[in-house]
Amino acid sequence: MAQPSGLRAVEEVVPKLGAKTGFPALRIGVVTKYDRPIEHLCGQLDVAPLKLPLRARDARYGLVLCFSLDDVDPPKLARELVRVTHPDGAIWVVVWKKDHLPPGVLSWDEAQRVMLTTPWVDNKILSLGDEVYATRYVRRRRPAKA
Repeated sequence: MAQPSGLRAVEEVVPKLGAKTGFPALRIGVVTKYDRPIEHLCGQLDVAPLKLPLRARDARYGLVLCFSLDDVDPPKLARELVRVTHPDGAIWVVVWKKDHLPPGVLSWDEAQRVMLTTPWVDNKILSLGDEVYATRYVRRRRPAKA
């Protein structure tokens, strides 16, 4: 399992993730740097390996931080991320930057393609360091009726 080096400081990253008190969080993958502050903000943090299907309850998590840094089936990952995330929550998919992308690992373009086939849309990109960055996905909102 690959570990990125040079990750940004906790105080630079965690406040931007949008963790909500009272909504449990889920971290997927091997990067543990942000676990404690996320757990402190949310009240609960569950951890799962990047192995599908995810062993997590449906629609439970207000924040899902997925470090997709190893080989994974992109369409299955997208379905699983949507399944475990609360409709009012956010999914962050972390991938390698192009200059650091190992062969056969999920690229940003592929992650974007599969996530946009779901009812979720991207609305923010956050660099987590020199080697990886994250894209935030939220559930597509229906326009309000006039």
